[in-house]
Amino acid sequence: MKARWIWIAAVLAAAATTARPFDVLFDGESPYHHVRVTEEDGFRYLSFDETRGTQSAMKISDPIFLHYTYARLAMASLAFFEKDPRDVLIVGLGGGSMPKFLRHHYPQMVIDIVDIDPVVVEVAKKYFHFVEDTSMTVINRDGRVHISRTKKKYDIIFLDAYNTASIPFHLTTREFMEEVRRCLKPNGVVVSNIWSPDVNEYFEAEIKTLQVVFPELYIFPGYSSGNYIFISTNQAGQIPRHRLVDRAAEITREKKFHFDLADLIRGTYEYATKRPTKAQVLTDDLAPVETMRLRRAAE
Repeated sequence: MKARWIWIAAVLAAAATTARPFDVLFDGESPYHHVRVTEEDGFRYLSFDETRGTQSAMKISDPIFLHYTYARLAMASLAFFEKDPRDVLIVGLGGGSMPKFLRHHYPQMVIDIVDIDPVVVEVAKKYFHFVEDTSMTVINRDGRVHISRTKKKYDIIFLDAYNTASIPFHLTTREFMEEVRRCLKPNGVVVSNIWSPDVNEYFEAEIKTLQVVFPELYIFPGYSSGNYIFISTNQAGQIPRHRLVDRAAEITREKKFHFDLADLIRGTYEYATKRPTKAQVLTDDLAPVETMRLRRAAE
């Protein structure tokens, strides 16, 4: 274990010495990504491929600020609860934007974070003000392995492990989603960050897969970011738009969010449980998604 962390420190140090001092703070390889941290116009960005956008952004003057629309939309999950949710699992740390935001506004929340890449974890700590504490910890493990082994039940599970080059197929399948549902409390919800149909030919298949596993499905498009937030519930029964909007207004006011969560939900809510689709369900035997974005980029 000691040798492993020495190796991580060496990767960080080597990358830092070769970085361009004014805009690139870190540029190095991990076992899973090309990890790059840049700084521009008051923001710090994390990317896994310098040609394909960013995975996370931090406002340097306000590290709690949620910059991307999809991250704000993910907070719509909070409006599905009459009382503050307590137990949360986040699969995919990135720059730590969502756990930092949740820790700030929900200090009593217990947050488990799973990320397969140890270099990403160290970069989040060194460059993005991410700090573990007694009730917010990171587990260095594949998300599916962790979910298959844990006995804990969660109010909210965030699935945000996608990167710019591919969608990990084993985190999209019916079998995986069934394992995710097993880890939910009776009124729990799952939040999935999904690429838009413009670049994701399996968009409809991901909808179909969630429809067959969960009682209810809602879609919130992040038009400006190209991401969609899917929220699946473990409890049957549609929650109408107005109820979520009213609860979101309370949350925005009580927690002093820097954005209007109610307005976001009002403008994007789609009840998708019965949305028609002819797509196939993604399974462990049929989930050809890992090369999808690379193929699209080449077209």
